Amino acid sequence: MTKLYLCFGIIVLSTSIYAYETPQYIKERYRRLYSLSVESQSDGTQSFHHGKLFRRNGLYVLSVSGDPFEMAFQHGKLLKSEISKGALPQVAKIVENSVRNAFPAIPLVTDFVINYLYKNYTDQILKTGIEMQGGDPEKTMLEAYGLSEGASIPLDIVLYGALGPETLQVVLGKQLSGGLILPARTPSGVMLKNCTDFAVRGGYTEKGEMIIGRNTDYPLNGSFDRFPTVIYYHPTDEAQRYMAVTSAGLHSAGVIGYNESGLFLGVHTIPTLEVSEEGISIFLVGQEVLRTAKSFDGAIDIFKRYKPAAGWAYTLVSTQENRMATIELTNKRMAVNESKGDLHVQTNHFGSPSMLEANLDLNASVNEDTRARKLRVENLAHQWKGNFDSWHAVKTLSDKWDPIHHKPRGLGNVVAVHTTLSSAVFDPYRGRAFVASGLAPVSLTSFVEVPLIDLFDPSTFSSDLFSTLENSSYFEDYPEIAQAEQIYIEAKTAYESELNPTKSYHILKQAAVLDPDNAAYSFVEGIMALKANQTKGAKKAFDRCEKSDSKHHRLLGYYYNGRLLADSGRKKNAIDKLEKVLMDADPLEEAPLIKATHNALTKLRKGFSLKLNPSTLALFMPEADMVQY
Repeated sequence: MTKLYLCFGIIVLSTSIYAYETPQYIKERYRRLYSLSVESQSDGTQSFHHGKLFRRNGLYVLSVSGDPFEMAFQHGKLLKSEISKGALPQVAKIVENSVRNAFPAIPLVTDFVINYLYKNYTDQILKTGIEMQGGDPEKTMLEAYGLSEGASIPLDIVLYGALGPETLQVVLGKQLSGGLILPARTPSGVMLKNCTDFAVRGGYTEKGEMIIGRNTDYPLNGSFDRFPTVIYYHPTDEAQRYMAVTSAGLHSAGVIGYNESGLFLGVHTIPTLEVSEEGISIFLVGQEVLRTAKSFDGAIDIFKRYKPAAGWAYTLVSTQENRMATIELTNKRMAVNESKGDLHVQTNHFGSPSMLEANLDLNASVNEDTRARKLRVENLAHQWKGNFDSWHAVKTLSDKWDPIHHKPRGLGNVVAVHTTLSSAVFDPYRGRAFVASGLAPVSLTSFVEVPLIDLFDPSTFSSDLFSTLENSSYFEDYPEIAQAEQIYIEAKTAYESELNPTKSYHILKQAAVLDPDNAAYSFVEGIMALKANQTKGAKKAFDRCEKSDSKHHRLLGYYYNGRLLADSGRKKNAIDKLEKVLMDADPLEEAPLIKATHNALTKLRKGFSLKLNPSTLALFMPEADMVQY
């Protein structure tokens, strides 16, 4: 271990995070923008340059016009205050926070590791993206320059906010494949996310029209969902018009976007070992598709041009051509999984035969959840077949039924999750979208109508009539389950953003009391108790897991109680407890846990000590499970 630390000291001491800055010649080119001020109008709107900011029932609606720098600058100016308090500063820290949450706090070394990851992964992904887009930094970074200058925030924050998700997926894949050696377990647990989207057509809808639904799930509670934003882009270069459902400060449309040619894009994280820092950020690819692709095949041609750094899937829908598919991507391969039927559903795993082996099965919770969400959407679509409309799409996105355990749940195997930070329904036939405007799970709040990009007119938007779809029955029907989920969100924020496991542990105890049937809360409470140095509290939580009707959480209770026994030197008792895992575990569903159990038993039977270092426990709170056991 000392050798590893020394190795990292040598590597990282010779490098540091490069401080990015907007080139002076760019500032000179756009110097006219710096002298302009934001103007407030009598109807409550604000304007800057060619940009306008509207409010609509909790939504920020932003219209921007110009070249990429100008549009991003307008965004930065008009939402400057919201950006500083929103998602961008938080997502820019996800690499650092992930390391600090799953890495022993060793003076100097921890900071060295953070710097090493930025320098050798984040910066390399940016460099590769520039090379793949022709080698001109301006083409790749012009929007980042504009947002940084308009919002008066460091360019590093903008870039690391855009590249952090890709970085952590690369780190996860590298470490789990043995390609990256760190003196701790992988720090990537905080960034993995769940997303659900679907498209229906033909026999599912009354008129045969297409309806698209989308939940974006991301571990940025309290910042991303605090400032829900719809952006309408009106480029003055050769690009076409497009729109995004996003959050203040997140300027790319490459997460959820729709363009004037009727192309919809929705991105999904897919954990995989097929990663490389020599790949492009997927959001840059999605942005290029929306700006330039005018057909389904045109979009695919763009995806073929680039290799992403990590594993992703894009739901691609061409509403004008009546085609829908998932574009499945890793750093090594690509597949187009086009639906021939009238229903297409995508969650967080690859489905094409050629891509199945690229799925990284992290744990039973992740595997069960992504497949359960897909199953539930399919079941609901079949249930409403022939009448499926925007309201049914909203009800699907807000669904809280676990199809595996056959009961409503706040956490686990449900479409509307505690990290659902944006939710939208697209109704191209009627030229409109409905966008959720509340706090997570946002799909359980009001959906506000906005026009699609081809019908949006900034000169009349303030006075346009619109409708709202109310959607709050879950909180009324299941108040205690709903409250437990909100408490879990509070605990998750305390851990992931505030880096305070002790605070998180005390909050989590309330969730387990309110929803005692959901063993996921007890399990996370137990892990957080360990991180808070509350060993007795951890054992009580794991004891509850052992009595749960959730088989996976029973096994986790056995495993971590066994690890606690081993840590205290009670080897025989520890072996007995760990053997229960092997007796009950399904060899396919529980492969990662079985492997960890075998490793622990081997060490104990050979007479080695087996200590449990809580600071290295890589907790994945979105799924209430571990990245590694």
